[in-house]
Amino acid sequence: MGSKFSKDGCFHFPTMNRRNLDTLRNNLRNYHPPVGCGDCINILLVGLVGTGKSSLINTFLSALDRQGTTITCVPIGTGPCILTTELRSYVAGSLRFWDSAGWNVLVNPDRTKRVLQMILEGRVPIGTNLLHFKPDSDVSNYPVIPGNIIHGVALIFNIDSIGLISENHMKEFQELQTIVAQKYVHRVVIGTKFELLGIPEKHNAWIYEYEPLQRKFEMLAESTGLDRRSMFVVSNRWNGDQIEMIRCILALYVLDYMVRNIDQFLRAM
Repeated sequence: MGSKFSKDGCFHFPTMNRRNLDTLRNNLRNYHPPVGCGDCINILLVGLVGTGKSSLINTFLSALDRQGTTITCVPIGTGPCILTTELRSYVAGSLRFWDSAGWNVLVNPDRTKRVLQMILEGRVPIGTNLLHFKPDSDVSNYPVIPGNIIHGVALIFNIDSIGLISENHMKEFQELQTIVAQKYVHRVVIGTKFELLGIPEKHNAWIYEYEPLQRKFEMLAESTGLDRRSMFVVSNRWNGDQIEMIRCILALYVLDYMVRNIDQFLRAM
């Protein structure tokens, strides 16, 4: 099995202390997009049903809260009454998170790609039911809404079940992430549910050095062609009314990475 920890395949070394937590949180809460880019950086979450997209937004909002108070304003679950079907957005300061239907519920792969393209371009109004939405080849019927243009995409995976994703779904994913790349939209991979890998909670502070996680990243990189340096993990589990420091830092660490890269790109335009 090898050792539990291996720095050879590790690209991320977030500092797990209160000072770094405060620095990350303050930087993100006080961030202002470049002039002419709107009031918010728009980050879209894309993934299969049940990967934790909605839960992840709750985690981000909780981690950004000054006191780390748990926020659960985003409905979660996969039941028919709570399955995400609409395009929704949630704002925290200058960051806006976009929740959407899992790509595997939109049935037709070509339609799924077209819907994603229109969301990235800011052509789909908030509240649109994506299951019933019929993308039109005539884009003049769906004018760009400037405040809805997507600047970054987080591709969400259940990191524990990477090897169980069907070949067809992985092919669809590759096509979707290619669309994101062609739009010059910044993208990262976020693995959720890493607790299922059997990593003891006391080791979460060194999660990126943990060999079982590195193997999952290698597997995903091989099947998608994405750079392992753009792969992160976030825990959507917490206890009580406050999100723990390590979980906050894991969430804020990937947000800080995204915002810095998006900001650099926008200022260079």
